[in-house]
Amino acid sequence: MKYRVLTKDELLELEEDFKHFLIANGIYDDEWVEMNKKSPKKAQDLVELFSDVVLDKALKNIKFIEHITPQGINAFFFADKEVVLIGLTSSNKKVDFTKDTLDKFKNELNIFRTVKPYFKSREEEVFELLETGCSIIGEERFKKLELAYTYSTQKLKN
Repeated sequence: MKYRVLTKDELLELEEDFKHFLIANGIYDDEWVEMNKKSPKKAQDLVELFSDVVLDKALKNIKFIEHITPQGINAFFFADKEVVLIGLTSSNKKVDFTKDTLDKFKNELNIFRTVKPYFKSREEEVFELLETGCSIIGEERFKKLELAYTYSTQKLKN
């Protein structure tokens, strides 16, 4: 198992897709019912395989995620061969990134950027970060943070 088993609710939402998956693997309704009774391990293996296929496809489409804690924001861009991280923190310990707006304390922000190659597959790294509480974000949100980083580095040069 590469990722995780889909939840019962997720499987119910994907019921038609799962039926097509079973048919593509030569398993029809009666055979599926029979397999669940006589070979539950084999049936579970198919559910796990389907889960990996579905999650792998979904993870391939995710390009931007972020993790917000009271202490900071980490935004990630998953390129083909590397992941870009832009992070925001504040030296002001009263700042709570989960509640406060950035405008409130824009002069007290520390911003950084780093790039690293993937140690696992791109999709596995996306999955692991999502499992730690990251949320999917749009490109625009990441680009705003990237622009803030660019602006901060230009300010330092002047």
